[in-house]
Amino acid sequence: MVFELHVWGPAFGLSSIDPDCLAAIAYFAYVVPREDWILSASNDVSVCPDHILPALKHGGIWTSGYANVVSYLAKHHASRSLDDDLTPLQRADSLACASFLATRGSALLAMSLYVSPATWAKLTRPAYSSLLPFPLTWTVPLAIRAAAIEKVEHLGLGHLAAEVDNADLSTGTPAVTRTSTGFIRLPARLGPSSTLQPEQASAIRLQSLAGDFFSVLDELRGEKRFLLRDGQPCSLDFLAYGYLKLMQVQTPYPFLDSVMRKSHGRLVGFVDEVHSSLPSAPGDGAGGVEDPPWQSLVPAGAVGVLGRFADGVLESIPSAGDSWRRWRRGGVRDRADDKVKDPNQLVLTAGKALLGLAALGGGLLFRSLSPFGADTHRFEPEKQDQTGLLRFGEVGAMLQALSVFPPSSDTLYHTGNVDATVEVQPSAIAPPV
Repeated sequence: MVFELHVWGPAFGLSSIDPDCLAAIAYFAYVVPREDWILSASNDVSVCPDHILPALKHGGIWTSGYANVVSYLAKHHASRSLDDDLTPLQRADSLACASFLATRGSALLAMSLYVSPATWAKLTRPAYSSLLPFPLTWTVPLAIRAAAIEKVEHLGLGHLAAEVDNADLSTGTPAVTRTSTGFIRLPARLGPSSTLQPEQASAIRLQSLAGDFFSVLDELRGEKRFLLRDGQPCSLDFLAYGYLKLMQVQTPYPFLDSVMRKSHGRLVGFVDEVHSSLPSAPGDGAGGVEDPPWQSLVPAGAVGVLGRFADGVLESIPSAGDSWRRWRRGGVRDRADDKVKDPNQLVLTAGKALLGLAALGGGLLFRSLSPFGADTHRFEPEKQDQTGLLRFGEVGAMLQALSVFPPSSDTLYHTGNVDATVEVQPSAIAPPV
């Protein structure tokens, strides 16, 4: 029976935009023969009951998360698990390092690709726009970035997520930030620090965090070929490969790649070593498996897309969003047999589709309105009580006084746009005496 691996799709020249998905793809390419698995860039966490990617579907059973997928594959595939030969000490190191990657490594990656205003505007947001259909580009990327900002709050660097104007990002001028409601927040007084981008102003702090992170991995590897041993990689090596590979992405401020190459060159060699061990991997080290068994995606219907859009809108509502998320992910789940559905699923889907249409219409109406706080100007013609040329003010009064322009009863027509038509019939001019 074929294994179906569902992941976030490719980006930045790599097989996936997500580190765990990238690790799962590399692990499958190393362990499972190509004819025994297919890869699906579903880009939809709701495809599985746990709402987590990567997700593995096998025999109607869903398994989510990198560690769970590796464990399931070891029990249900003929090939032997890569972690069977690990000693108790190595297993303990593997668990500790995996937790370290999921916390500190995830936070650093969030700062590099999501929290950084320049990288988000120029690199990461466009990548998600290429993976998602409209109108999901309005909700899903913003929710992912909000979750990434939460990961770095405990590091004291959440301020790097200030929404900088696009013009400032390209010109390097002092940042002008906007509040969440769209009103402009004036910049601070000009000075040396105000001309720096947020990443530049926090460069010392970022480099210190990156150096500490890479030092732990570098010390764990030592002089070995992989993190825990020389012979062959284990599941931890592919997980570290997924994180380090994304940290090498050339962002507008590639502080992670810079620190890794300058101070921890052995980790660069480790990434190349894991990459070269993958079957059919290109020799240039440009991006994961050369030809993974991608499955052609069936285009999502309008009802499904609008349902996901409605989910995103509801989850973004303050206070009510968390309650909706818990109910949605815990209350309605597909059963193991795809032919058997929850009887409330159809009603829920239809309701979400209607809500999605309403939200989409409201969004389009909102985009057509003037920005909040902008001056509104209304132009109307002044009411005129005079007749003839007197209706045209002082100039008309001067012309009215001339004998060649006698009073007339011409009509001035008012429409949506002011349109004045005047017909003047000159009188005969008396010859001079």
